[in-house]
Amino acid sequence: MAKTELTLADFAPLAAKLLADFQGANDEITALDQALGDGDLGVTCRLGLQAIVDLPDPPAEGLGDALLKAGMAFNQAGASTYGALVATGAMRAAKYAKDNGLVTWDLPAIAAAAEAAAEGIMQRGKAQPGDKTLLDALLPATEALKSAAAQGQTLAEGLRAAAEAAAAGAAATAPWQSKFGRAAWLQERTIGTPDGGATVVAIALRSVAEYVEQNT
Repeated sequence: MAKTELTLADFAPLAAKLLADFQGANDEITALDQALGDGDLGVTCRLGLQAIVDLPDPPAEGLGDALLKAGMAFNQAGASTYGALVATGAMRAAKYAKDNGLVTWDLPAIAAAAEAAAEGIMQRGKAQPGDKTLLDALLPATEALKSAAAQGQTLAEGLRAAAEAAAAGAAATAPWQSKFGRAAWLQERTIGTPDGGATVVAIALRSVAEYVEQNT
C-alpha cells in the first residue's frame, strides 16, 4: 500500500536514514564547502543529525513539535549560520503544523510547511533566489511539491519531484558568484562550484524521497 503521509512513527527511522546518507556524502559536502567557505559544512550536518538521532523519544504532541525540537538540536550541536537557518526553517514548519492542527503530514501539508520554512529562511538570512544559497534548491523543491499536490500526485511522486528540482537547483548555482557568508569573500573564485548549502538541501530531499519509496 502506497505511503500517503508522514507520522510521528517516521521521525526516528527517517532521522537515522538522513544521518547515514549524510555520512556517506560527507566528502562531497566538505569538498564543496572548502572551495567556497571554511570546509565545516559536512561536520555541521553530521553533528546536527546525530543530535537529532540522539533525541529522546519524539514528544506526543506530534511531528510538528518533533521537528521543532530537531531543528533546535541540530543548531545546538552544529552551531553555525547554516544551523541557525535549519532551526529557523524547522520552527516555521512546526508553527504551520501547530496553527493547522496537523497530526500527520500528507503531500499538501509538506508542501505548505516547506513554503513556510523557505519564507522564514529568506527573512532570517536576507537572501533571495539567485544569491547562490540553500534557497536555490529549497524554493524549486517547494514549487515542485506544490505542483505535485495540486495535481493529486502520490507522496512518493511529489517528494521525488522535489528532490529532482532541488538537485537541478543546486547544480544551477555553479556558474554564479556567491553573495553571502564566507563564500562572498572569495568573489569570482566561487564561480564554477555549486553552492554547498543548496547541495545539502538536495541530498536531504533525496534521502526523504528514498525513505518514502522504500516504505511504500
